[in-house]
Amino acid sequence: MLHLEFGGGNMALPLPNLDDHTYANLVEDAISQIPVEYPEWTDHNPTDTGIILIELLAWLTEMSLYRVNQIPDDNYASFLSLLKGKEWRLPIDASAEERQKKLQSQIQNTVLELRKPYRAITEEDFEKLVLFDWHDSKEFDGSKIARVKCLGQRNLAKFNANTFVKGHISIVVVPEKNQVNQKEVNQIENLYQNLFKFLEQRRLLTTRLHIVKADYVSVTIEAELVLEDGAQAEKIKKKANDEVEMFFDPLKSGKYWQGQGWPFGKSIYLSELYKLLDDLEGVDYVENLQLKDKDNISQTEINLADNQLVKINLQNSKFTILVDVGNERKQI
Repeated sequence: MLHLEFGGGNMALPLPNLDDHTYANLVEDAISQIPVEYPEWTDHNPTDTGIILIELLAWLTEMSLYRVNQIPDDNYASFLSLLKGKEWRLPIDASAEERQKKLQSQIQNTVLELRKPYRAITEEDFEKLVLFDWHDSKEFDGSKIARVKCLGQRNLAKFNANTFVKGHISIVVVPEKNQVNQKEVNQIENLYQNLFKFLEQRRLLTTRLHIVKADYVSVTIEAELVLEDGAQAEKIKKKANDEVEMFFDPLKSGKYWQGQGWPFGKSIYLSELYKLLDDLEGVDYVENLQLKDKDNISQTEINLADNQLVKINLQNSKFTILVDVGNERKQI
């Protein structure tokens, strides 16, 4: 009997025995149904013509069931060829054991391959294809993608994220090395032309694809950090810079956002920054915290579109360190 092995374990999964009905079982089951199906049939002796016919059919059925578990390996090879879409043959100059191992391995690989999604319909389908299948595809050109956000009914190549366009899907990508110059940003579809080709084969006929880079919203932070007694000013300032950078990082956010980076489209709130800085070891409390947009205007909240992430401007951000000395406050 053929055994199939799936996954990474060594446990074999035996196929069920499909020929467990004997001739006697089949005859007995058929005769027991006569009173139910045709009560007028009362002669159940072996000489009855109907009983003879039941025995004949039971004999034919038993032979057919016996052959169910006798499928030759070459037939399995033919079935695999149909599933693979190309001819596959068992090795000729191999032992029976080696042929069985090869056959089992091919069945496992073929079934697993068939389970992989190919056609993309939903937004989640496109995201999974880019994250899990793109890097192993024949079209992969080395453009590694770390994050992706699929936005349905959007044409971000021409319109903003608030404009809905039927039949269009925009794939917002964040490359693994998030360093793309302005010229490449302006030619992003050419930059990811192989990724576009990969997805183009898997889309619905009525879907129009666009690949764009994430739009980054620049923000600046200013704050006064009042230290606890004994805290080191330079250490606290460095810690504040590192923590804020990690908090807004689009890829490696550490303890924030499950380490997956700032969520696409998540707005920035001043209250979250207060908590972030106030929780720093050595900081007593935070004063005069300001969140400034790209125009250097203070905001209590900055809203992001679905295709936007945050770019923290640490160069222009400022953390003023203060300590209480007696009844006076001194800047360090």
